[in-house]
Amino acid sequence: MFSTGTRRRGRSKSRGRSRKRGRKGGSGAGVKALVVAGVAAGGWLGVQAWRGETTAPPPLSATPAAGLVGEAAPQAEGTPEATGAPAASPIGQRIEGPVPAELRGAVARAQQSRDPMAINDLRRLVVEHPSSPEAEQAQQALTTVRETAQRRAQAAKSPADALREWTRVYFATVEAGPRKALRPQLAKLVKAAFYAKGATTNVAPYTVKSGDSLARIAKRQGTDYRLIKALNGLTRDTIRIGQKLRIPQAKVRIVIFKNDFELIALFGDHYLCSHDVATGKEDRTPEASFVIGNKIVKPDWYAPDGKKYKYGTEQNILGTRWMAFENTPEHQGFGIHGTKFPESIGTEASMGCLRMRNEEVEVLFELIPPGTTVRIQR
Repeated sequence: MFSTGTRRRGRSKSRGRSRKRGRKGGSGAGVKALVVAGVAAGGWLGVQAWRGETTAPPPLSATPAAGLVGEAAPQAEGTPEATGAPAASPIGQRIEGPVPAELRGAVARAQQSRDPMAINDLRRLVVEHPSSPEAEQAQQALTTVRETAQRRAQAAKSPADALREWTRVYFATVEAGPRKALRPQLAKLVKAAFYAKGATTNVAPYTVKSGDSLARIAKRQGTDYRLIKALNGLTRDTIRIGQKLRIPQAKVRIVIFKNDFELIALFGDHYLCSHDVATGKEDRTPEASFVIGNKIVKPDWYAPDGKKYKYGTEQNILGTRWMAFENTPEHQGFGIHGTKFPESIGTEASMGCLRMRNEEVEVLFELIPPGTTVRIQR
């Protein structure tokens, strides 16, 4: 049970609601009492989590149907056999055929747009179509973008401006090692740009009114109450009339680099965090775009054989969080979750879903509202 009520004249009036979940599942460590410092290796700072939460506000998207294939040992979630998704080619294999229409003109777009996803299209040309004429132009453009953005970052007058430029450097760095080495530096800028007192990047001021709750405010703003808590340094769910809040105005987006086992989250055009992940065995993680749907804390797990394993039982091998991808005609049952096997991170280990370390998936869970877009690519 949680409370997101409005408090008047020093007395708290909480409104709680509880909802049982049970579509997909996980096990692992419980929620930490408070996470305020960044995970340097994961590149994130400033999110609070609270002990004992077992439910969440009503999701903004539909709950997946019960019985969808989850992760099992030795089988796993989202299997092509179970979902109808075709098995892909081995990881790292070059994609044959002409450059897709969505990547044509990528060089010109990257020169005109400050959106990191425009730079990401250059990376896709280099990684996915290395023999194409466009890839050579994209490689040259990436070098120019990286050098220019680094100069601008060093001359930036605010943490937000510096973070925007270093985000461009991050996406323009194709090699995984040099790119991931930027995480600690970016984490410091994230703390200053988003979580420091008085920070105004990608937020708008809001004054709590009668009848408000974090859940209601979040629903009106198309975000998640947990992200509001994170940006405002709140450790409780109750708010009071007249309280000043900073409400997120930018969208959170996720990009997955399969070849590098890396998940990157953006807040608007700014880097938010990145974490290492495990992907599907034999390249079973599909390269496609998804939308985050249901989010579940401490969920039960429905195994491929139809059996239900409650959270916390030995047989429940998933982690402490589940973030479902809304089903598409081509792909069903995929998502992001923790794991009972942290040693598998950085490898092809699942049957399609993205595994994260429990302590890191708990952090990411706080930041990603339902409706967040996810792009999985090479």
